Parts: sequence; C-alpha cells; structure tokens
Amino acid sequence: MIQNRLESVRAHMRLQGLDQLIVTQPQAIYYLTGLWCNPMDRLDALVVTQDKCRLLCYVLAVIEPDDCEVTVYSDTGVTVPMLSSLLEDGVTGVDGYFHSRFLLPLTQLRPGLTLKVSTCVEDARMIKTDEEIQLLRTASEVTDDVFADAFGKLREGMTELELGAVFSDSFMAHGVGRFAGDPMVCFGAGSAEPHHEPGNAKLKAGDAVCVDTGKRIGGYYSDMTRTVFFREVSEEQRKVYNIVLEANMAALEIIKPGVLMSDIHEAACKVIRDAGYMDFYPHRTSHGIGIDFHEEPYDVVGRPLPVQPGMCFSVEPGIYLPGRFGVRIEDLVVVTKDGYSLLNHAPKELTVVG
Repeated sequence: MIQNRLESVRAHMRLQGLDQLIVTQPQAIYYLTGLWCNPMDRLDALVVTQDKCRLLCYVLAVIEPDDCEVTVYSDTGVTVPMLSSLLEDGVTGVDGYFHSRFLLPLTQLRPGLTLKVSTCVEDARMIKTDEEIQLLRTASEVTDDVFADAFGKLREGMTELELGAVFSDSFMAHGVGRFAGDPMVCFGAGSAEPHHEPGNAKLKAGDAVCVDTGKRIGGYYSDMTRTVFFREVSEEQRKVYNIVLEANMAALEIIKPGVLMSDIHEAACKVIRDAGYMDFYPHRTSHGIGIDFHEEPYDVVGRPLPVQPGMCFSVEPGIYLPGRFGVRIEDLVVVTKDGYSLLNHAPKELTVVG
C-alpha cells in the first residue's frame, strides 16, 4: 500500500514538474512511510524523488520504515544543514506545512533550489482506496453507536463538559480509547456558535443540543454532527431544523462523479437562501476526511474541483441564530462510480430527548 501511495505522489510530481518533494506534515509522512512522527518544535522531513525516499527524523521517533533511507538527528543536531545534505539542486516542491523558521534558512543555504508550493500528497490522499474507505466506515459506525449511547444519558442540569465526558467514556467503552480533549458540545445559545468552546453551561428544557465530534480509529477519522432538543422544541426551532435537514438532503442528492464541490455547497445554500436564513450560514458545506480530521477535498467557491470516486468528505450545512440557538447536521460520504454512499447512519429526523 505504501509503495502504491508513493507512486501516486510521484505521478503528481511529474505533472507538477518537480524533481524532488519535501514533505513535513506528520500525517503526510505517515501516509508515505507508515511512521507517525511527532517532532513538536523540531523538523522532521521526508524527501521524495522519482527513485528514492529519504527521511530526516528525530531520534525518539525512529522506527525504520521499508524502502526509505533514514537520517536520525538528536536535540543537539542542526537540522537544516542535515536536510540540505539530502537534497539535489533543481525544482523542489514543499508542502504547506514547512515552517518558515526552517524553510527560510534552507533557501539561504541552498540558492540553487527552485522552490514551489506542492499539493502532490494532498492530491494523492484525496482518492481513498477500498481499505481506507473501510477504515473510515468502521470509525463512523462506532461513532453512530457513541452518539446513541451519549444522547440517551442527557439529564437536566448537566454541563456541556459533563456531556463531553459521557461521549469520551462511550468511545472508551467501545474499545477505541477516550476522546483527546473535549468533544464540541453546545447547549442553547452555545449551539449558535459554529466553533463553540464547551464549558459549564447547564442543560435545561427547550435547549438545542448540538454535538460535533469524531475520533481517529485505526488511523482514520470519523466526524459527525447531530442536533437534538431537550424535553421540548419551539416552532421556530422545528422550522430551522427542517430547513437544515432539507439543505443536507439537497446537497447529498446531487453528489456523483463530475459534480463540482462548489455545486454541492450551492445546493445546500439554495435551500437556506430561499428560506431567508443565508445570513446565518457562515461556513462551507464540505471538507475531506481521512488520516486528518480536515483534509482535501474542500468546497472552495470559485474553485472548479470535480468530485471523483473514492473521495470522502462531509456534508454539514447549518443555521446559527446568535444568542439563541443553532442547528447543524453533518454526514460523511464516499463518492461511488454513480453516486455516493453514507459512512454514518445515525438518525437525522427531528428528535426531542428527555
């Protein structure tokens, strides 16, 4: 599998006219070597050419990958000169994660390098293999079960952080470890913040309860959002929920090879715009998912990126009424040869809990 990934990246390098590629993102290094690097403030880098693969790696992280030469450094090592020794002059791609405090000294040390920002690894990662899709599907199925378990434990007076702990404990009970940090749990007015930081807000009757979370399981992420209502739901909450659900379904309906990512976004927007709530939908509809929580493909307005079989991404429209409540519904899909397949299957109909 690693060799196939390298060959895909090399094909993209040829298309982009690159003699060599410097990869510094830990997830991308893992993708091409099977080695999880965590250099923290240090520099780890993978240099890929058409016939070689060389890894510069901090000593504490080294597990020698197959078919890759490894150069180990310690905290006393000078990493930029060491990276320079692995490079030839020529057209060199760098990923978007190469820290400037390492990149700028490299340009001074090696003026013979012609540097270009490269998306070779991102382009390769956009198309998932059957094995990757199965890992994504398994992670989503576990997350379906966790949501059902956790929403069944809602109780008046519990805090957002306490419900987050219920989600984390449920992941642990399913044998995949606890959530790293706090799941995004939103009660009431907090649900009107698309990237709400959970805190000590207490659950009360009539609150919208919006939870957006997922977990890396087997190396691949799940990601799902569901909004329910605690004990009662107002007519306005019901109206907004049904608009968001319609937007979610409208976006899903058009997914098939050849459709633009931006068209999927527009399908959701049209429903929300026609209902008069477009001013309250501030974010994109889709992001890719895989070994990273957010990765290509993204729906960028004006970017003509066509959907292809094997792409996996979210569909997550929302409406957020400041100071009052918000609703988001998020599914993950994999694109098939003639449409799409859902990765998660948690219920989406309006639900009142408690």
